[in-house]
Amino acid sequence: MMETKLYPPLKYWLEKQGYTVRGEVGRCDIAAVKGGHLIVIELKKRASMGLLAQAIERQEYADAVYIALPATSGQKRPPSIKNLRQLLRRLGIGLVLVVFLNRSTRVEILMHPGNTVLLRRPKKRAVILREISGRDMDLTPGGLAGGPGRVSAYRQRAVRLASWLSVLGESTPAALKEIGAPEDTGSILAANLYGWFFRVRRGVYRLHDAGASALSEVPELSEKYLGELRR
Repeated sequence: MMETKLYPPLKYWLEKQGYTVRGEVGRCDIAAVKGGHLIVIELKKRASMGLLAQAIERQEYADAVYIALPATSGQKRPPSIKNLRQLLRRLGIGLVLVVFLNRSTRVEILMHPGNTVLLRRPKKRAVILREISGRDMDLTPGGLAGGPGRVSAYRQRAVRLASWLSVLGESTPAALKEIGAPEDTGSILAANLYGWFFRVRRGVYRLHDAGASALSEVPELSEKYLGELRR
């Protein structure tokens, strides 16, 4: 089982409670926020010391940290689950099971986190919250292995510019900002991190062929931004 299979039911469970949910934010598999309350959930196929170390590190900037593991309806809970719960209780970490049924899934909260929240890294917390709010769509499932495939807030801003330039032809950062582009438009175009843009002349940019191809990788996001331009 891929860890990404745990993501959809947990996302749905959190969203039903009013949380904004994003996958792969920073080093967190799931980051969810509601009213400034930040929850982090780490997804794994089985418990390990590495998983516990990750969860403890997340406690330094999240209000509540859970680990999530898979199970099946007919699966007998192993005796070690009792020891795991005792350890997690000492650490102040919550435990969630995603139970896979024949045609559906069920989220079981075996225990909520305790009150041993450290919150020693406010800057890291601010980065996580900014990344959540900066993503217009959730396109990256939690538990995704490796780097490729992640659609960060920065990449989404670059997709917005690529989408608009695909229609406008060429433009300046100032003109793009006048119609709603982000404040860092100039630096995104100049840095050209993904190789999507090229400078026609001083302060004027066009979309590179690589940028046009990249839009097909996230059609739902590109269509959203094109819709904003049409309005």
